[in-house]
Amino acid sequence: MQIFGNHNGATIFGYLIVLNVHLVSPHLRTTFLAEQTMYSSEFGGEVVMGCRFSKKATQPNSDLKVTWHWTSSGLHQELIRLDNTADYSVPPKYQGRVKLLTEELKNGWAKLQLSNLRINDSGTYQCLVQTTDGTDYKTMTLSVKAPYKTVTKRIERAEQNKVLLTCESEGYPKSEVVWTDGNLQNQHPNTSFVSTPEQLFKITSQILVSSSEENNYTCSFKSDKKSTTFYIPDDLPTPPEKSDAVIIVVLTVLIIVIMAAGGILYYKRKGNQSDILDNPIKLITLPDNHKQARDTNYSKKKENF
Repeated sequence: MQIFGNHNGATIFGYLIVLNVHLVSPHLRTTFLAEQTMYSSEFGGEVVMGCRFSKKATQPNSDLKVTWHWTSSGLHQELIRLDNTADYSVPPKYQGRVKLLTEELKNGWAKLQLSNLRINDSGTYQCLVQTTDGTDYKTMTLSVKAPYKTVTKRIERAEQNKVLLTCESEGYPKSEVVWTDGNLQNQHPNTSFVSTPEQLFKITSQILVSSSEENNYTCSFKSDKKSTTFYIPDDLPTPPEKSDAVIIVVLTVLIIVIMAAGGILYYKRKGNQSDILDNPIKLITLPDNHKQARDTNYSKKKENF
C-alpha cells in the first residue's frame, strides 16, 4: 500500500503509471474503457464504479492484476489490490466498505463497490489493470453529497414583544438559506455553519420578528429546495407568565384549604380538652340514688355499735 501526503507524490505516482503503460503495452489502451468518468452518490449510500479491459485477460492461466487507487487534494491511497485472481487485499480503514466484484472479472470488468459512503470518499479513482497483454488504467471522479432532507424549526419568545424564529438542517455541501415573509419580501437572517464529525454542515439560521403582527415566514435551503414555514400568531408558544399564574393560584388555594382544615381540627381538639378541665368533678361524682344507699348503709352500721 502506498500513501503520498502531498501533491507532488500523487503527481509522480500518476506519471509512473502512464510511463508503465507506454513501455509495456501501448496497444492495450485502445481496448481499455471506463464505464463512466463521473459518479455522484449520497452520503451513507453505495456506488459501483467500473472499468472494462480486454477479455483475453479472463482466459485460463492469464496473469491478471487489478488495483484501485483514490486521490484527492494531493493525497493518495491504495484501496484494493488483486494479484492473479487470488484474494484481494483492503486497507484496515476500508474494511467492510470496499469490495471488488470478482464475479465480473470473467466478463472483462474490474468493478469497485464502495458502501456507507462518507463525504471524504469524494475524489479521483484510478482503475489499474495488468494482464499478459499489457497494462492500462482509467480515472473517474466520485462526488459524495448529503442533501438537506429535513428542516427543523423552533420558535422562542424574546424581549419587547418579539419572537426568535430558528430553522436548522444538516447536509453537504454548504447551502445558502433564504427567508421570506408572507408578501415574499426577503428577510435578513443570522446564519451560522458548524462542521459535524461526519464532515456535514450543520446550518442554523435565525430571524427576529414581531409577535403582534399576523404574518408567515418561510426558511428555505436553496441547494435542495427544502423549507419550513412559521405562522404568526398561530405558532406562538403559550406565554410563560400565564401558566405560572395558574400554578400560583392553585397552590394558594391548596394552602388555604389545608390551613383551614388544620385550624378546624385544632379548635375541635382544644374545645374537648377545655370541657374536661372545666368540669373535673363530673368524672368522680356519684348519682343521687347511689349516694342515698351509701348513707343508709352507714346509719345501720352506726346503730349496731
